[in-house]
Amino acid sequence: MRLYPVIAIGMLAITDAFVNQALGVLAPDITGSFGVSTGVLTSLLAIQLIAVGVAPFAMSALVRGRPIRAAVSIGTGFVWSIATFAIAFVHDIWTLGALLLVSGLANGSQIALHSPLLADIYPPAVRGRVLALYGTAMPAGAILSPLTVSALAGWLDLDWRAVYAVLGVLSLLGCLSASRLRDPGIGRYDDVASARGLLRSRTLRRVFAAFVAYGMLLVPAATFLSVHLKERWGLDTDARGLFSACCSAMAIVVLTTLGRRLDSIFQSDPRRVPAVVAWVLTGSAVAFAAGATAPALPLSLAAFLVGLTLTPLIVPMITLIMISVTAPSGRSYTASLFGIGLAVGGLVGAGLLSTVEKAYGTAGAVAAIALPGLVAGLIIASTARTIQTDLIPVREEILNV
Repeated sequence: MRLYPVIAIGMLAITDAFVNQALGVLAPDITGSFGVSTGVLTSLLAIQLIAVGVAPFAMSALVRGRPIRAAVSIGTGFVWSIATFAIAFVHDIWTLGALLLVSGLANGSQIALHSPLLADIYPPAVRGRVLALYGTAMPAGAILSPLTVSALAGWLDLDWRAVYAVLGVLSLLGCLSASRLRDPGIGRYDDVASARGLLRSRTLRRVFAAFVAYGMLLVPAATFLSVHLKERWGLDTDARGLFSACCSAMAIVVLTTLGRRLDSIFQSDPRRVPAVVAWVLTGSAVAFAAGATAPALPLSLAAFLVGLTLTPLIVPMITLIMISVTAPSGRSYTASLFGIGLAVGGLVGAGLLSTVEKAYGTAGAVAAIALPGLVAGLIIASTARTIQTDLIPVREEILNV
């Protein structure tokens, strides 16, 4: 199995994380430099999120029926890299907002194009391990970006503008490493004669509903976890950052060892994959609830470690199901729609958390979001009854090789 394509696409995903992660760390310096409130910067980020939500559909329309996904992925990578570099030279908050908007629009390629491109580069027999390996990009970015920012701003004592200039250059180099990536064509391995769309596929409808419910767990948990560790246990920023890095490192180890086993399960009986996803979802939800209500710090950290290690496993496994039952020509649109579903679920979950937090505190709020996680597990488990019928078969000539 050639590793270059998945590593190249993963590198694009890591460079995408640079600007977003850095903004969280450097936000106080940026707002102080421009003399604006945090609320102004938050409003700009909200606009960027809207762009991130809309852009995947534009990317899907751009590549529709044409083998240009690799070129578009690389091109948009250069766009967000240049936008990152240009942030170093902005002189007002509105120019910063415009660059964040451009970056958000370019980010759409990651959601819409990366997993469908991987599905056409690699045959069905190895897609599980490929998606798991690609899934390591998110935790890797979560480790590398804060460490890079800390090294530049702390050890080298650079201001936020210089930090963004360096991050832009590093991002450009990462995109250059993906320049040999090529699109093999749409539907290279799949027989699309029996393919169904989202409205006709019972499996896809259920997976989409599970994605929305999962968003209600994932997005709020990532936000309120840090708040809980600070308010309940008094952990400072360095300690929370170190803990987060350890969780990401554990997730990378698990993801790199999971893929081969996932392929084995899928090849032997695709109906077993939803059950595995359901158990991981349930374990993640229960772990977050246990961490929020634990009576001692070691128990809380252990539970959150389990939850944060399991969480990055979920998207690759759900994506494997989605790809397996979606026509190749519709995978970009379906991935875009799933991204919207995750975002909508996150907004609903944030509202739920805010409501519960007022009544029961942060611990009660984090525990409450375990319920959508359990619901997502039940929904995804139900696809075991439909996945075999909706499965896209492999082309005969591939089977005969």
